[in-house]
Amino acid sequence: MAISLRALGGVCALLLVTACGTTPPPASTATPPGNSPSTSPSATGSPSPSTSGSVPSSSPSATPTPTANAIVLQPKGISNAPFGTAERDVAALLSDTAGKPDESYSGPVCELDDATPYGRQLLYGGVAFLFQSKANGNAKSPRRFTSWVLNLDQPQHPSIKLADGYPADTTFAKLKRTFPAGKLTKIALGESAVYVFRTPAGIWYRGDDIKTPTDVGAGVMGTCE
Repeated sequence: MAISLRALGGVCALLLVTACGTTPPPASTATPPGNSPSTSPSATGSPSPSTSGSVPSSSPSATPTPTANAIVLQPKGISNAPFGTAERDVAALLSDTAGKPDESYSGPVCELDDATPYGRQLLYGGVAFLFQSKANGNAKSPRRFTSWVLNLDQPQHPSIKLADGYPADTTFAKLKRTFPAGKLTKIALGESAVYVFRTPAGIWYRGDDIKTPTDVGAGVMGTCE
């Protein structure tokens, strides 16, 4: 598996939604759907990741506005910026609420794919916000918000938090009790594998073993192999 953008522990920062091929409201917070029939994002329903994540085609009608206290990581995006929002609008929201990013990385999402999108990551502490263009993109191509990933092994940024009901310190067994309608899947990646637990609303937890997740995120999960 090749990684073009910066990896975030585990498998890779881009293994989330566009992750390796896949890394914030008084924002309203998402209510965890334990047994609710909420629909998961289309690309996260299958047990096997796609080669590259799809980019939402439509942008939200309203420009996101900064929130007073914190960016909330939600199943469909962050605060007032759902997945599909233009990168410049999400970057402005993050900057107004959480300040400048600690780091930024740009480049082809998957160099093994001739039609790869062009991606960018903004890192705030242990959180990565990911953006990508359409296929065959370059550095000048417009990009949209496709996913976020929180590394659970790193300190959480003071201006960024998970939606209420989604624990940062947990195990896959506890997640199954909290979200009985959720599903734990083993995904083979060459000679290695990762375990992904998807909650009914779309937030997922990922780990290198079947006991403890190392990352939590939302968006289109994909790999670059």
